[in-house]
Amino acid sequence: MRKISERLRAVRLRCEHLAEPAGLNRAAPRFDWSLEGVAERQSGWRLIVGQDRDAVAAGEGAFYDGGRREGDACAAHWDGPALPSDRVFWWSVVVYDDRGDPAPPASPARLFTGLPHEEFCAAWIARYFVLPAGREVPSEDSYDNRFQARPADYLRREITLAQAPLRATAYVTALGLYELRINGAKIGDAVMAPGWTDYHRRIEYQSFDVTDRLRAGANCIGAILGEGWYSGRVGHNQRRAGNHYGGRPAFLCQIHLEFADGSRRIVTSDGNWLTARGPILYSDFLVGEAYDARRERDGWDRPGYDTADWQPVEVFEPEPAAPRLEAARMQPAREVARLPMHEMHRIDDELIFDTGQNLAGYVRLTVEAAAGTRFVLRHAERLDVDGRLYTENLRYAVSEDIYVARGGGREMFCPRFTFHGFQFVGVRVEGQGELVSIKACAIQTDTPWTGVIETANPMLNRLIANIEWGQRSNFLSVPTDCPQRDERYGWSADAQIFWRTAGFNADIAAFLTKWMEDLIDGQSPQGAFPDVAPTKPLNPYRLTPQPGAPAWGDAPIILAWHHWLRYADRDLVERCWPHLCAWMDYIAAKNPDGLRLNRVHNNYGDWLNVDQKTDPGLVATAYWIHLADLMARLADVLGRDRARWTALGVRLRAAFEARYGPDDAGRLTSDTQTACLLALDFDLLRDDAARQAVAARLDALLGEAGRHLRTGFIGVRHLCPVVADYLSLERAVDLLLCESYPSWGFSIRQGATTMWERWDGWTPEKGFQSPAMNSFNHYSFGAVGEWIWSRIAGIDWSKERPGFSHVQMRPIFDRRIGRVAARYDAARGRIESRWRIEGDQVTWLISLPPSTTAEVTLPEGLDAIELDGRAANAAFPLGPGQHEVRGRLMTAG
Repeated sequence: MRKISERLRAVRLRCEHLAEPAGLNRAAPRFDWSLEGVAERQSGWRLIVGQDRDAVAAGEGAFYDGGRREGDACAAHWDGPALPSDRVFWWSVVVYDDRGDPAPPASPARLFTGLPHEEFCAAWIARYFVLPAGREVPSEDSYDNRFQARPADYLRREITLAQAPLRATAYVTALGLYELRINGAKIGDAVMAPGWTDYHRRIEYQSFDVTDRLRAGANCIGAILGEGWYSGRVGHNQRRAGNHYGGRPAFLCQIHLEFADGSRRIVTSDGNWLTARGPILYSDFLVGEAYDARRERDGWDRPGYDTADWQPVEVFEPEPAAPRLEAARMQPAREVARLPMHEMHRIDDELIFDTGQNLAGYVRLTVEAAAGTRFVLRHAERLDVDGRLYTENLRYAVSEDIYVARGGGREMFCPRFTFHGFQFVGVRVEGQGELVSIKACAIQTDTPWTGVIETANPMLNRLIANIEWGQRSNFLSVPTDCPQRDERYGWSADAQIFWRTAGFNADIAAFLTKWMEDLIDGQSPQGAFPDVAPTKPLNPYRLTPQPGAPAWGDAPIILAWHHWLRYADRDLVERCWPHLCAWMDYIAAKNPDGLRLNRVHNNYGDWLNVDQKTDPGLVATAYWIHLADLMARLADVLGRDRARWTALGVRLRAAFEARYGPDDAGRLTSDTQTACLLALDFDLLRDDAARQAVAARLDALLGEAGRHLRTGFIGVRHLCPVVADYLSLERAVDLLLCESYPSWGFSIRQGATTMWERWDGWTPEKGFQSPAMNSFNHYSFGAVGEWIWSRIAGIDWSKERPGFSHVQMRPIFDRRIGRVAARYDAARGRIESRWRIEGDQVTWLISLPPSTTAEVTLPEGLDAIELDGRAANAAFPLGPGQHEVRGRLMTAG
């Protein structure tokens, strides 16, 4: 019998990219894990599954024991017996070290197999019929409001159980938003559930183990429903304030019960439920939430409550058809931080509070007040010159929460079904009341945070924090553009330029798996991907009419490639492949000469650049060439013939050069920084002399701009990488650390705590930019984060060996940065890179997990190089484990 190895262990178990999936949407799910320990590599693995957690923890797989499999792969697909629906399993993996010895079984992870659509027997239920517009007849009571926003619906049903269940699993979702409650307690910690999809096509459900919530005797199942994305205000279509998908929210619930005597029971949402209105007078994403505590129904979610004034629900038939029910593919949204707010000043009878951080979320308020006292909370990202809340940039978003006190003691208010983008809050008290405490609650889809990076440069640290908070604020069910104004769409170009950065900060594998389904749902029958997703309810409802623009509609191909490089997940590429081909066919059908001038729709080009605009046709054609290259690489991933895409790339490059240049001086037809950056980073030019000429022209353009950037959304991602590779490392760091306009540092000098939508969102000379489009929480310009990780920290993926099984390490040692400490939890395990400069000495500490190797290339200007105490060259391979690199900077600066 082999001895147990203490040299290797499996950690961070994931099934379908989730620590605990809510259900399975396919028969052969993917299991993966990370590695820790001192072993060189994993030589094999053994997957075990059972329903007894303790047995699985001991290495016994009663349902499935896959036996030892050879290799260092940290992922496996299910190849055991069919996984039954409506079951809870525990799974673990035993990994074998490089000596062939097994490690102890990893700590087991729970797996809900869930229900396929066909096994749902619950009905959609909703509060009684309302007008076709979805709103109540004006009633001149506290529920009536100028926004025609609906009050939240309260639903309940009592059930009696002869015995406590041995197992109880609840499958829950809503057209709108829901909070599930059983016997007086909220179930789960999610907010804004079930998230946003095209509700006319599909909706995702959540699974909860509610065994401990139910008891023998009387029980009460309750739910609160909000409008959310389904029937509330979404986006900036003011001609249709709400009701994009339907006129009223609906609820669906199915609870499966098993008892010790072997009997089973299913409790469903049906016509036996009752409904009433309660203290939430209305709740809307753009308007806000109004809550009258005097209307609270104490005990409504407990058995024995008096329901004399409650009415039967209506069994609801979604139009045009009921959406397909699928298990949630990503983590739920949750509160991820609570930040104290400090009082700044009083102005116009309003107390102004600052949380010190722009975020997406809401305020948690504690008060003591007389009954009927109103607390009005307004939210803003910035203050104007007089110290008032600056709200003009919110456009039609009201972003106002109202709490009406019940009286009689300390009370707490926190919105349920709305969120705001804000740093500052104004509180107005109408009546007799005292504000006891106020905190800001940040919410996001709770993607596990994987990256931490810190430097000795305060401005750079603030930039890194701004990038991270921009991501946190906008990764809420979909990757939105902004969380504050009347928009909050899942814009696809914003996402694709930021995706490499996002993947260092957090594990976004599950998040993209879900959002790719949204993009596919939005694809037209002709093959056009959308600009935003979710996007297009069937007529007569429609959020946005246009198919995707270049760089926007192109996003799914780029995202699929980045997902492959980061996670080595072939499944998503396979799922998307026919849809990616359809998009390429859609472009090619109307652009036979190799220039992408037709079917470009809202051709945004290099959106929000400074000064001279880059020809949108050049941008579009450059992206088409890039797509052809990526399709060839993705074809390799899937084992398909790449010849079509290789030939397309050759033809398009010839057309590009013939139309857009460059001339002998390196000038492209559109003589801008972004044009040069795309030509170089997308490798659009076939001749090395032409590339060098374009690089020289880029150098001149930067000089003409006073060594400042002039790029917009599209160009910004390529700026530092191209400057570092074609001009100099020092020049690239100059751009990164620049603090004068336009630059990343400029917004930080103006107090930015997230990324701005525009370089000139506010300037001392002009004040605020046009309120028509001026968000202070957009992540797009944070795309520089990928370069900070890959070059400043020196942690980058390999195109030849994806999934960070091999790491490219090309750090930039710069005195102005002084020190870097970075750790990244890649799919296989934690990678660390820590360097510091003391005098002329550089010390770099590297840590690689088992089964991970690296290729190191040190920057020029370093001599007396040592690797682990031995003389070394400037380029060398590394194996797993801890390493120390030392060298001497030959020149200062």
